[in-house]
Amino acid sequence: MKRSTTTAFGLGTAGLVLLAVTAPGAQAAPAPARYTEAQIAAMGPEEQGKLLTPLRNIANAVDRVGSGAQAGIYAGVRIDAPRGTVYVYLTDTSRAAAFVKAVSAADRGIDTRKITTVKAAHTRRAMHDARDRLFAQEAARKLPYAIHSVSIAADASALEVAVDKPGVAAKAAGAHRQPSARSLSPAQDVPLVFKQGQRVSSARSWADVRWKDGTPFIAGDVLTDGSEYCTAGLPAVRKSDNKPVMVTAAHCFANGAKIYTGSGTTPAFGKFYDGLNGLTGNYVGTVNGVSTAWDAEQLIGADNNADVSETAGYKPVTSVAYSHNGDFVCQNGAASFFMNQGTVCGIKVTNEDITYRLDTGWKVRGVEGTRLPNNPWTVAHGDSGAMVYTANGSARQARGLVSALSGTYQTNAGNYMYWTEATDIFNHFGLKLNPKT
Repeated sequence: MKRSTTTAFGLGTAGLVLLAVTAPGAQAAPAPARYTEAQIAAMGPEEQGKLLTPLRNIANAVDRVGSGAQAGIYAGVRIDAPRGTVYVYLTDTSRAAAFVKAVSAADRGIDTRKITTVKAAHTRRAMHDARDRLFAQEAARKLPYAIHSVSIAADASALEVAVDKPGVAAKAAGAHRQPSARSLSPAQDVPLVFKQGQRVSSARSWADVRWKDGTPFIAGDVLTDGSEYCTAGLPAVRKSDNKPVMVTAAHCFANGAKIYTGSGTTPAFGKFYDGLNGLTGNYVGTVNGVSTAWDAEQLIGADNNADVSETAGYKPVTSVAYSHNGDFVCQNGAASFFMNQGTVCGIKVTNEDITYRLDTGWKVRGVEGTRLPNNPWTVAHGDSGAMVYTANGSARQARGLVSALSGTYQTNAGNYMYWTEATDIFNHFGLKLNPKT
């Protein structure tokens, strides 16, 4: 595999040195690995949850603090599941003690000894600003390359820019450093790491319970307008009046379209795409409200329950949270299920902060994840809108909606999955998870 090509988009050098320091009360060094990533990825959701829930709680508290009063020094967070450690990246490690104290106050139940702070060069806020300026330059046709996606490195050391020809883009960017380049980040250098990209494709377009479920509808049900096929994702209610709303991916159906379950003969396992017959079954709702930035749309109509359909049976969904680097998630897309993949778990979060361009032309902010190379099936066309989630004891915690895929291994499936976050979607539409399970 070719190495990524790095250039600095700013005034100085491209290289950054990260110095690890230990937060007060934390371990002097990360603990030895108890499990390999492959072993963790192969665990069932409940077993993964026992291992990862304490680390997830730390990461969630860190992100809340870093997105609030400590945004001036916060760069990012990463879970190291094999070593039971959460890395916290700060631009000013002399303030690490105060940051960790604030994290402890945000969640008294976490063990701050599992936190290791690391010196970073840029705040997350500065990286977001640099990313937005880069996209603005592309929109103004001021860049000598086309962008597939821009992700923020977990340690906030660089913007990782996916393009068709990384070497050519890096060379062109180096020759293109003019006042417009300085305007990308006037206060400091922001290195760009160019890597090989692929077109990001919305995970949709292919049309006995999942195929033609009845009310109340749940996450994992097949959705269709008689032409396109997607998956039901987030069972919610409006905060204003508790009206039920099912959320799926915005690229699935047009605003105003009436959406139903499948009907007729259920597709045979392994032959999902051959079984899409264009028939419509039970009415789920009408598309009323679309967000292209979060690739999410509301289906308002029939009742729903906060349950998620898995390979065998249902599990209640009782909470919502953000995804963080190094965590593992599942997705319950209908296409993967019918293609004999069941509920797809062991998907590692490779970047929690990536902005990608869909084949619709929309610029979407989301998360990237993948399964390990020896198990390449991650997501398939027809999984769009499905719930991305983790285990939380015997219940499940919603993380977001399947949006897109890339890196095709099979005809209709990809090994990289992109999803948008449930918390952001709910905040945008004024929704909350349906309290009924």
